Amino acid sequence: MANGIIPALAIAILLGTPILIALFLQNGNRPPRELQNLRRKGVEKSNMQDQTDPQYDLLAGALDKGPIRIKAICIHPIKSCAPVELNRAQLLKSGFFLDRFFALATEVNRPASEGGPIWRFISQRTKPLMAQIKTEVWLPDPGSDESDLLVKSQGCVVFRFPDPDPIGWSDRLKSVLWRSQREVVGIAPISSYEGFEEEHGLMMTPFTIHSREAKGLDLGRFPSVAAALPKLKRFLKISDQQKLTLLRLTPDSFVRTEKNLAPLQHIGTPAVHGYTDQQPININNLASVHAVSALLPKENRPLNALRFRANIWVTGASAFDEDAWKRYRIVPNGGIGPSPTLSVVCRTSRCTLPNVNPHTGKPDTDAPGNGKTRGKPQPSSTLIEHRTIEDGNPKALGYIGMHCVPEDSCFGETPGKQEGVYVQVGDEVEVLERGTHLYGSTGDDY
Repeated sequence: MANGIIPALAIAILLGTPILIALFLQNGNRPPRELQNLRRKGVEKSNMQDQTDPQYDLLAGALDKGPIRIKAICIHPIKSCAPVELNRAQLLKSGFFLDRFFALATEVNRPASEGGPIWRFISQRTKPLMAQIKTEVWLPDPGSDESDLLVKSQGCVVFRFPDPDPIGWSDRLKSVLWRSQREVVGIAPISSYEGFEEEHGLMMTPFTIHSREAKGLDLGRFPSVAAALPKLKRFLKISDQQKLTLLRLTPDSFVRTEKNLAPLQHIGTPAVHGYTDQQPININNLASVHAVSALLPKENRPLNALRFRANIWVTGASAFDEDAWKRYRIVPNGGIGPSPTLSVVCRTSRCTLPNVNPHTGKPDTDAPGNGKTRGKPQPSSTLIEHRTIEDGNPKALGYIGMHCVPEDSCFGETPGKQEGVYVQVGDEVEVLERGTHLYGSTGDDY
C-alpha cells in the first residue's frame, strides 16, 4: 500500500490544490444519485458497541439483573452478508421485514441424468468474504417523488464491497484522505411496480438452500445488479465460467417451516419463512456469548456476538437461560402499544459460519500446538466441547441461540397483514413458559 501512496501524494503535490479539490468533490462515500428520494434506515451508533463490557456477564444460574430487555435488533437483507442494525423493526408472520430478503446463488453444472444445471445459494461457509459485503436499507419518506423508480419499488437494499480490481493513483490518494477503500455499489429494488419484470427481462428462478427448494425473482439483469456482479465474482473468487446472481423474495416464495414446529394452539396458523435456514426469528443472549467467550483460548477472545447473526439480542438474563424458554412476550418500553408473543421452537444448532471473523472475512483458528501448522477452528471447537447439550442434530457444532416463530395473536385478525407490529430496542422480554427442547423432536407434522 505504501508503495502506491507515495507516488500518489507526490503527483497531488505537483498538481497542487486543484487536484485535491477535485478529489474532495469526488468523495466516493456519498450516496449514489439514484437514492436522492429515499432515506437510509438504521442506527447511527451500534447498540452492540459495548457488547464485551463486563456488565453483561451473568453466569448460568445467577439471578437475572432486573428485567430482560432487547439490547439490539439486526436484520440481514442479503442472506449471509453483513447485517443492518435497527432501533425499531417491523415484525411480520414471516419474521422481520427485509431479513434474509435476498440471496446470492451460483449455477452448478450437473449431468442431464441428474437434472441438469441447478442454482444453489452461497454463504460464508464456502465464501467467507461475504462477511465483507455491507448492506443498507433505503426506504421512501411520505411525500417522496412517486415517479422515482425506486420509490415505486418501495425502496431498495444497497450492497457494497471492496473493489477487487487494481486502482489508480487518484483512488489510492482518496483512500488515504478518507481512510476508506474503493467500493463497488449495487442497488436492488425491494418490490416490483407494474411492468418491472418485463422492462428488465426478469424471471422467477428456482434454487436450493441446503436441502430444500426455494425460488425468487432473478435480479441478475437489473442494471445496477448486473453491473456489480462481475466484480462481485472476482471479489468472492468465483470462477469466470460460473454464473452468479441475486435473487429476491416474492409473496409466493414463502414456505412452511419444517422439523421444529410450535403448537398451533399457540401460533394459530403454521409458521412460514423466506430465505432463513429454518425459522423466522432468532434470539440470543449476550450473557451466553460472554460465557462461551470465557471458554475460548486467550487468542480468540473476546468473542464477537455478531458472528451468530441473531435478530434479537437481549441482556438481563443469565447465561443460557434462554435454553429453557418456550414462549415469551415483548412488552413495549413504556407500556404503550401491542405486545407480540413468540413461541420458541428449538435451540440453534451451529455450523462453521460463526468461525468467520466479520471484520476480516476470514475463518479464525486458535494457535496451533504440538508442531501443527494450523489451529482448531474457533469458536466451533469450543462450542462442540462445551455446548453439545443435546443430540437432536448429529451434525450440530454445538448449540447457542434459539429459533422462534411469531404467534398470530401479534397481528390481530389478519396474521399475514403487511403492517405487522413493531418491536424496538429497550423493549422488555417477559418469559411466559419454560420447558425442554430437543432439536427435530416434533417431526414435520403439526
